[in-house]
Amino acid sequence: MSAAVSPQLELRGVTKRFGGVAAVDGVSFEVAKGDIVGIIGPNGAGKTTLLNCISGTQRLDRGDIRLNGSSIAGISPHRVAKLGIGRTFQIVKPFGSMTVRENAAIGALFGSAQARRGVAGAFALADEVLELVGLRAKADHPVSALTIPDRKRLEVARAVATRPQLLLLDEVMAGLNNVEVDDALDMVRAVHATGVTVLLIEHVMRVIVGVCRRAIVLDFGHVLAQGEPEVVLRDERVIQAYLGERYAKRLKS
Repeated sequence: MSAAVSPQLELRGVTKRFGGVAAVDGVSFEVAKGDIVGIIGPNGAGKTTLLNCISGTQRLDRGDIRLNGSSIAGISPHRVAKLGIGRTFQIVKPFGSMTVRENAAIGALFGSAQARRGVAGAFALADEVLELVGLRAKADHPVSALTIPDRKRLEVARAVATRPQLLLLDEVMAGLNNVEVDDALDMVRAVHATGVTVLLIEHVMRVIVGVCRRAIVLDFGHVLAQGEPEVVLRDERVIQAYLGERYAKRLKS
């Protein structure tokens, strides 16, 4: 019998409080290397706070987070990035005075040990990731000339340029129309195909069904359900807490 494979990411009873309110309360789950997992739930469920805890921008009040078996709880964000965790943010904030290519190169200059290299190497890596996310033709454009979908692509490119082993995506589909969502889905698939593990927050359910192997539902800071997306999205608790009866009727039609 072969030995069990250890998870790449493991959360054990993760809790984060703001005052007397627990935004994340005792959350535990695992993510295997090479997996792609979606986190869903209503606004205020603690989804972004959870990514903040994993990436080190917010410290835990209780619990532990382990990357490849070693605890990263309490480690500063730049050290977390160097260990191989990249992330995007809901509100994209590119460096406005720089070109698209220069923005992507920032990730290569300040990313993981696999990414860090000289300036020439950083720009070469920037070109690679811009090709991956579909922005190579706009590499020399000023950021101010980008559309919202392209700014989201750039946010992903800068994170991928850090050469992460685990990528955290926070609502990269938000505000996109159906065609733009399809394009963004292809982008996520392309990034995942390079061997990067992906943990993403999303409200667009066809994204969860279309790319995720597992879905984790948060509600009031707790894990309400987790499992295969098709099963989780039919869970009555998830329908009542998040999806609503209108979505349930569409599933049955």
